[in-house]
Amino acid sequence: MRRAFKVLLWVVLGPLGLLLLVALAWVGFNGRWADAAPQPVPPELLPRAVTLAPPDNAFFDGQGLRAPIGVAPNDWGQRAWRGETDKAAELLTLPAGDAWRCNSTRDDCVARWRGMAADLRAQMRSASLFGERCRALAGDMAFQEPWPPRRETRPGDEPGPAWVFPQWAPLGTCVSWLQIEGVLASDAAEAAQAFARADALLRLLAGGSQTLISQAITWNKVQRHHLLLAQWSAGQSADTRWPAGWMAPMPARLLEPRLWMAAEFGFQRAMIADIQHGGEQLFDREPNLLQRWAGRWSLGFLPEATLQTLDANWLANIHAMGGLQGVALAHQARVAAPVENPLFGFLHWRNPFGQVLLDVARPQYQSFSLRQADLAVSQVAFQFSQQLNDVPARDRAGWWARQPLPAELRERLVLEPDALVALSWRAEVDPKEPARLRFPLRPG
Repeated sequence: MRRAFKVLLWVVLGPLGLLLLVALAWVGFNGRWADAAPQPVPPELLPRAVTLAPPDNAFFDGQGLRAPIGVAPNDWGQRAWRGETDKAAELLTLPAGDAWRCNSTRDDCVARWRGMAADLRAQMRSASLFGERCRALAGDMAFQEPWPPRRETRPGDEPGPAWVFPQWAPLGTCVSWLQIEGVLASDAAEAAQAFARADALLRLLAGGSQTLISQAITWNKVQRHHLLLAQWSAGQSADTRWPAGWMAPMPARLLEPRLWMAAEFGFQRAMIADIQHGGEQLFDREPNLLQRWAGRWSLGFLPEATLQTLDANWLANIHAMGGLQGVALAHQARVAAPVENPLFGFLHWRNPFGQVLLDVARPQYQSFSLRQADLAVSQVAFQFSQQLNDVPARDRAGWWARQPLPAELRERLVLEPDALVALSWRAEVDPKEPARLRFPLRPG
């Protein structure tokens, strides 16, 4: 009987004791005492510093495009960036309507704008001051996007920073304004001047944007601009010539992911650093006693270890892809795409909450890399489409076959009788996007 009682004790208490040992071991590996020692941020992950004085930085001119009449855009942009503008001030009204959102990846914006010329001209006359500011901004020489400031949070707000991002709607409308001026111009010379201003504005933005949202918007604007120019030039006479500068590649900082990767790393690092100051709110807004105790001791969440893993992840991304563009970038983005493990992907022995934060905060950046790779390829397609315009239609296939293009790039470009088509990688991960970008060619 006594032996049976001992066996029963082992059967009942043995597993309980083992569970207790496992729990104690887990606490030992996951308390604040088990966190890593602080390490400096690798220099490759630091954002690009702004060297321009605010009055000389066209970024603030862009943020002040809607400044009230009589107020300098740069002054208003600086104040808006600091959150010091008068909310009751009467801002300039932006031109609006479907025509201002024409997407040349899907539509023939040249035909559309010419069909709505009277309405567009009426809107532009009523917003003439905004147009003057757009032309002035296109003539600026220096643009550096600063690191976004943070808005103060109130007690009880969710952990994590609140960022103030640039106002992009006025800048996007400016690009459209200059393009519409080109399409509606009375002759090719006037059109060339307007398109030159649009090209200059896009290159200004391309040379100074650094956050992912700013770069992604600029990718779209540049790609649509190239398609628009192709649509316009396809309808011009054979003696129309483009300035050589328009064919120049965009700055490498827009075609390579190094800068936006560093910026995205900075945002994620700030959010994780903020969470460690959330204390008892690590779990939810009203934690129970156990959650409050676990939050106070950071059980399961090792802030410094989490940050260092984040550093290592983004540093590996920058080393693998930071300096690539076009076909090479798309290939590496596919290779580096994370493999999802939905069943056990969130199970981690050490620092489980920190690891889950990293997993959840790691969206599919592959799609952004593919969008950026598309821009480099469509840029090449635009350049070749303009050269093909000078080749008689009957000779284009032979001329195209003789061009010294890498095989991987040639696979992305398809010559059709009336267009050069760039195949999109972005459409592979986002079915809503067009898979074929058509650069029209001049007939015959």
